[in-house]
Amino acid sequence: MHGTSYLSLRENVVFEAMGHNFFIEDAAETKNYMYKNLVMKVLRSNSLLNTDQSPAGFWITHPDNNFIGNHVGGSDRYAYWYDLQDHSTGPNANINVCPKHAPVGEFRDNHAHSCGRYGLRIFHGMAPRLYPCMDMIYDPNNTTDPYW
Repeated sequence: MHGTSYLSLRENVVFEAMGHNFFIEDAAETKNYMYKNLVMKVLRSNSLLNTDQSPAGFWITHPDNNFIGNHVGGSDRYAYWYDLQDHSTGPNANINVCPKHAPVGEFRDNHAHSCGRYGLRIFHGMAPRLYPCMDMIYDPNNTTDPYW
């Protein structure tokens, strides 16, 4: 999904595919809804994206998306990988989009089986906050500071 928000992907099946299977690539995509999808046998690739050498059934670069009731079985590396970026990248690059600190969407009733590494990987930290792109500076003497 490139530059796509509010998309609903329901009850799809992916079998024996190379690289990331469902992926939010540019880190600008939000409010997508992935419901009851099945991914089986995720294979690594040396000829796609660099990250496809460590593929995930669901590669998530922006946390404000919803994953409910999905299954991943048999992945060379990961089932669900939150690979959070400082800013969105690619054709949707924007320094005013800060996924690493964005709100987290729903993630529930998902399953991971027989993964080479982890069922769920959260990479580069996840620190959601109200103002994702603002520096977190606390000034107890400034009541106009949003973190006061």
